[in-house]
Amino acid sequence: MNSTTKAWIAAGVGIIFSIGLIAWQVKASRGSAINLSPDDMTQIASDQAPQTRQRLATDDAARKDFAKNVRELLAVAEEARAKGIAYRPDIKRQMDLVRALVIGQNYQQSQRDAPGAAPISEAEIDAFFKEAGQEERFNQFLKDAQAHNPQMAGQQIPPEQMKEIKHQLGQALVGERRGIAAGIDKKRSVELQIMLEQARLLASTYANETLIPNTKATEPEIDAYIAKHPELDNKQNRAKAEDVLRRARAGEDFAALAKEFSTDPGSKDKGGDLGWFSRGQMVAEFDKAAFALQPGQISDLVESQFGFHIIKVEEKRTQTKDGKPDEQVHARHILIAAGPANPFGPPKSPRDTARDAVEQEKEKKMLDEIVARQSPHIAVAENFSVPQPPPQQPQMPQGFPPGGPPEAPPPATAPGSKTPPKGGKR
Repeated sequence: MNSTTKAWIAAGVGIIFSIGLIAWQVKASRGSAINLSPDDMTQIASDQAPQTRQRLATDDAARKDFAKNVRELLAVAEEARAKGIAYRPDIKRQMDLVRALVIGQNYQQSQRDAPGAAPISEAEIDAFFKEAGQEERFNQFLKDAQAHNPQMAGQQIPPEQMKEIKHQLGQALVGERRGIAAGIDKKRSVELQIMLEQARLLASTYANETLIPNTKATEPEIDAYIAKHPELDNKQNRAKAEDVLRRARAGEDFAALAKEFSTDPGSKDKGGDLGWFSRGQMVAEFDKAAFALQPGQISDLVESQFGFHIIKVEEKRTQTKDGKPDEQVHARHILIAAGPANPFGPPKSPRDTARDAVEQEKEKKMLDEIVARQSPHIAVAENFSVPQPPPQQPQMPQGFPPGGPPEAPPPATAPGSKTPPKGGKR
């Protein structure tokens, strides 16, 4: 299946299935009891990625947090049901499709493990879509995909692409039919998978339509938060930056000061070293100050959206790029910014830090209220066991395992830089 086909399938379902990611829901009417036993939680945990399973197998606190996350997911899904979201025609179609895909995938997996099993043929798929209502079902699937992803709206799908999409959907739906006939849908592991995949669909819909809009921080709320947290006040940060600047100009080791005081996670441990960069790679305030300095000089305080910078130029050079001279600077900097350092991204302004904190508080309050409303009929076991995952066999770096390469944390962006560093350079 190529990437375009995957996008259509994912958009039609409204969720993306990925290896090791299980998120589900209860197929129950409003108010009915949800009870996940210790065996259920063991099954759910055993379907997680090996690294997660390893942590759950050895850490009691991690298992309690895992159970709490499942409980919250189910509670938000039940809240969505109470608001009628599950009964909207578009959501009901997506929930039915989630069920079909889970059963179909589990059926096909069971057949891969059964020697001599007959695969789903093209003739069987063609015959399926000739049945009454199935062609209309496929057309509705395409409409739902376009509604879910506006970028697909009005797209003309090439005939070969349309054939591939139809084949993949037909394979899943025929697989569902075969799976039901084989009793796959009655297996507890499959029931749980359907449960939580549908819960994720309901919860994400409710979050996008209700939770997120109602937890946006207002300007007065941000002002009030900053007033209660003086460490976010720019006056204090400026005073600290001025003191560090004084020490740097007095001859203290710049790299040592950067390691002690800088809040830039991307350069702090390197003594503030940003490497070489050309004009235009940094935000305007930083760029102007850096290129105005000579090697060995230290700037005045430079304020940008990231905080207060102290810049020291180490070297300058001019190279040729695309036949034109390219002036470059090798510099270090010390960043003084509010809030804790983020190892996976640039620091935020004090106001953005306050905004995030306000929104997180509002989200937690709303989530706690939802869980309290729904908890009387949701029981999730916290005391459950998780088997250790099998040891990972080391492999030569000749390719990636099935499913593609593991995701790496996003690279830190140099504060002042407009884009993340490439190839280790900023």
